[in-house]
Amino acid sequence: MTEPAYAYIDRSVLHVFHVLADYKAACLHASGRVVEYRGEHEYGYPMIDGEPLIIYTKTMKEKNKRSIPPYISAAIDALK
Repeated sequence: MTEPAYAYIDRSVLHVFHVLADYKAACLHASGRVVEYRGEHEYGYPMIDGEPLIIYTKTMKEKNKRSIPPYISAAIDALK
């Protein structure tokens, strides 16, 4: 099982979804709520097949046009 981390939507115009291991850092950068996240993550993003998934939550589009898994969509919905 993956250690808990903390998900948030950043304050940028793009409203990017991020995941950090440090709760205080997540709170510092969040535009609103911070929720617990259990899943692979690295570099401040959720990871899928060893690659970061960069999601623009305002449009629910992924930077490289990959699909967004339902559990990540649920985490984003919890933040809105």
